[in-house]
Amino acid sequence: MLDESLLDDPEALARGDRRGLLRGAAEPGPPVRLAGRPAAGDLG
Repeated sequence: MLDESLLDDPEALARGDRRGLLRGAAEPGPPVRLAGRPAAGDLG
């Protein structure tokens, strides 16, 4: 079960993410969203 209070505590998240998996999973998100914006404008 996930303790949702940890989501508001970056230091606790970092301590619990010993292998760096959270950061690795989160980093691709912003560039992917930004890359999709111009293409989404062409659909209309």
